[in-house]
Amino acid sequence: MTPPVPPPGASAPPTELVVAPVTITPTKPLTPTHVKGLIWTDLIAKATAQVTGVRLVWNNRMATITVQSTAFWRYLDVTEPEKDWSGETEQGIGERYVRFHSERRELDRRALQKYLRRADEDGWIHPAGRRMLQLWRAQLDLLGIGDPGLADDRPLAMSAASLTDALAAHGLLIDHRRYGGPVHLDGSRRGLPLRQLISGDGLPNYLLPILRELIPMVRPARTFLLIHDDGLTADYVLLAHVLTTFGADVARLAISRVPVDGAALSSRYGGWRGVTLTDLSSSPGTAGRAAYRLGMRMYFAGTLHRDSAQSFRMPLLRRCVGRAARLLVEAPTGSEGAPGARLTAELSRLQAQQGYVDPYRLMSSLHGAGALPLTPVLRAICT
Repeated sequence: MTPPVPPPGASAPPTELVVAPVTITPTKPLTPTHVKGLIWTDLIAKATAQVTGVRLVWNNRMATITVQSTAFWRYLDVTEPEKDWSGETEQGIGERYVRFHSERRELDRRALQKYLRRADEDGWIHPAGRRMLQLWRAQLDLLGIGDPGLADDRPLAMSAASLTDALAAHGLLIDHRRYGGPVHLDGSRRGLPLRQLISGDGLPNYLLPILRELIPMVRPARTFLLIHDDGLTADYVLLAHVLTTFGADVARLAISRVPVDGAALSSRYGGWRGVTLTDLSSSPGTAGRAAYRLGMRMYFAGTLHRDSAQSFRMPLLRRCVGRAARLLVEAPTGSEGAPGARLTAELSRLQAQQGYVDPYRLMSSLHGAGALPLTPVLRAICT
């Protein structure tokens, strides 16, 4: 159950913040929208860990036990059955992903069931997906984002059958499988629309593996922070309702997409050529790695605020990297003393109402009057 509010004068119970970002299927390059979400997630996890317990939730199976992934992989096996994917570029895989979505093909549902079963039971990932994860790991390492577990394989915490039984017991399910129909999440008591969870053919919606991972994690004195792009708000309002019904304390953080040339499109439609994370890694020119990392955070978290509608601007990113290089030169060196008490107090001041340190406020605090000094601990958070 949600921990009770303490009486006046009593200390609040310890809270662990469970940071749960939306899954990214390993089917395409990381675009500016993905980079923004990853940087916000990384800053929240690292900065908030200075003031409270933090647990980052990442399980590849939340992204691979989906039709979005497996239908694409089935397409690759049908169109290029002998292809060696071990040396393929992210552009090459991404262009095939765009082509897959542009072609109208009938889904082979029986074949997809086999792919989904392998992904669920064995942790199987298509060689093209494994290649994309390999490329992502290198890119995130350069960006200073710790590997959340891209090479790990871990079964989801709950089976699909156990989940649907639990949802039904909580009055959250409309199940028509006995009639050959679909299964819907039911949030109608809260005025929320029905959302298909499993199709009549037995294919899962992407929310199913997410719920299978998160519901068993519900504990007292633990807050879930669901991070998602604003295009998924309706689904995540429903997801938050489900978790709350199971006794969780839940907060959501909706982050706007980053338009490219004025268009905020899903990566399945393309438009990302020249602005993938690989492309952005070459943007600093002669700047060092630390300046690149800090500059990327200054741009994607300090310039593009949570609901910014501003299109991606490479010249502005380069200016942020240049400003970051100057800040690093001016930064204090050596120990800041045990255990950075001033920084902890400052980070506490930058916490949002939901308990996480706000990345926009954090990056904005690095410049202007009364700027936070880039001490070694803060530098480790931001680079």
